[in-house]
Amino acid sequence: MVPGYLNVGHGPTVVMLHSSLSSSGQWRDLIRRLRGQAQCLVMDLYGYGETPMPVLESEKEFTLWHEVALLEALLEQEQIQGSLRLVGHSYGAAVALAFAQKHPEKVERLVLFEPVCFSILKEGDAGLHDLASVMHVFDEATVYLDPTAQARRFIEYWNGPGAFDAMPERLQQLFSYQVKKVGLDFQALMHPTFNAEALTPLADRLTLLHGEQTRVSARSLIQQLQRWLPEVRVVNTAGGHMAPLTHETAVNTLIEQCLYLNN
Repeated sequence: MVPGYLNVGHGPTVVMLHSSLSSSGQWRDLIRRLRGQAQCLVMDLYGYGETPMPVLESEKEFTLWHEVALLEALLEQEQIQGSLRLVGHSYGAAVALAFAQKHPEKVERLVLFEPVCFSILKEGDAGLHDLASVMHVFDEATVYLDPTAQARRFIEYWNGPGAFDAMPERLQQLFSYQVKKVGLDFQALMHPTFNAEALTPLADRLTLLHGEQTRVSARSLIQQLQRWLPEVRVVNTAGGHMAPLTHETAVNTLIEQCLYLNN
């Protein structure tokens, strides 16, 4: 299967992967900035944008490798052979990191905003304790919870109290419809996918962007990746976990700089 996607511009290939409850449209401003000097390949992950939900024999089998396979299929269709520069936010950043771990020879640079690879956190970590406040609405005991309530809890976890109710009704309806995929996203993010040894060769190619007002869970992930990869470059930004949306201009300026497109 080939996902929904955009392929615009000419130059080095920059792959952009969006966060949960988002789509390729998240990257409109970055595409505008880069399309004159890069080939922007922007994919809708499973269950978002124009890509349908995955077809699974059991939902329990879903992992980040399903998303990686989707990207692999897109690269094959578009006949992209050269090295890649990967940009990702949150869930999309975790997918990008999984792809890079599997295909380090294909990746020239990674610029990732708070990859939510929760499986790397150790039991008892403060980040997991913080995450539990949202994870519980996606476990089996609450599988029949009102999807609007699930969407509200997820949105407010990352954006603060009242954020969901302040959104236009059309967005509330869209997020309530898509929230089933968020449960699969969390499942994939908790599946053991990453290991320090496999990621080590990527350290000098990886830049982690990190919101100064982010959640404890996201901060713990950055710290754990720094322990695994001491050479990794970490750049702080204004805002929190959703800064690629709330502080779009500032974050995209940093992404553009970190990609070093003119070098």
